[in-house]
Amino acid sequence: MNGLKYRVLWVDDNIETFIELTIDKEFEEHLITLGFVPEIVKFETADKVLKHLKNDKKFDLILSDLNLANDERGDTLISKIREGDIFTEVLFYSGKPGFEEIAKTLYQDRVSFFSLVGDEGFRKFREKVYLLIRLTISKLQELNNIRGLVMSETSELDNLVLEILQTYFSKESQTSQKLREYIIKSIQESTKANVKRSEKLADLDSNAILKERIFDADKKARSIGQLLEIHGLHGTEPFVDFYKNYKEDVLDKRNLLAHVKSDVIDGIQYLILSDGSGEKIDQEQCIEIRSNLKKYAELLKQIKGEVTKE
Repeated sequence: MNGLKYRVLWVDDNIETFIELTIDKEFEEHLITLGFVPEIVKFETADKVLKHLKNDKKFDLILSDLNLANDERGDTLISKIREGDIFTEVLFYSGKPGFEEIAKTLYQDRVSFFSLVGDEGFRKFREKVYLLIRLTISKLQELNNIRGLVMSETSELDNLVLEILQTYFSKESQTSQKLREYIIKSIQESTKANVKRSEKLADLDSNAILKERIFDADKKARSIGQLLEIHGLHGTEPFVDFYKNYKEDVLDKRNLLAHVKSDVIDGIQYLILSDGSGEKIDQEQCIEIRSNLKKYAELLKQIKGEVTKE
């Protein structure tokens, strides 16, 4: 689920201090509550960072100590990163007194500063990072981004559903034949305009049936529900009402986002449904959408493990 990842690049030659205080884990937990899959990549030297960035440039936030090992400076590192066309939001921090004055002279493009001094230093540092995380994910409020995220991630879920069905059919058991018959019947019942094509389904092999255009996302989700029924898992936790919940949480949301417009109300950007209801999709609903996409990706992986056991 790459579209649900939130990636942090963290550079500090004394990163162990933050790890011992479990601050990195707190950031991960915060991102999880916002519906993301967190990934925090940590380095202690500028050289290692620059080597890593040659092949991996996609980060949502960069945290960097100002003073690094070997007399390296964080601002010099960020200047080199910017030269590589990486314009990720940056937070510089330092535990040395007088950092505020130093900060005024530093590179300012999408860069914030924090003085990590005093008893409240680490607590306020957390709050500053949380604020920047909120700032960087606000782009997901934009129409094209949230729509693109949902379309992309639901396609990945769709592929995972197909993978489960293909793996199941490869066994050629009595239960896989029962599921095959269910799928053919479900397609035939909903394709009155494609009667001739649906009548030929029984002549196709199972994988060819799964690739049929008329075997759409809704039928695929219903087939997973039927697969759970076949294995006696329907109605058991965590698979209760799988199809109903998947339809409401994923498929219906995707369909809604196909018909929205963007608008700014009282300085806040919303996605407005174009069905005349005026219903708005706000930041909290965006968090719910991301959380559901992540939840069903894990659930489908669990289903695959259950139904493909030897």
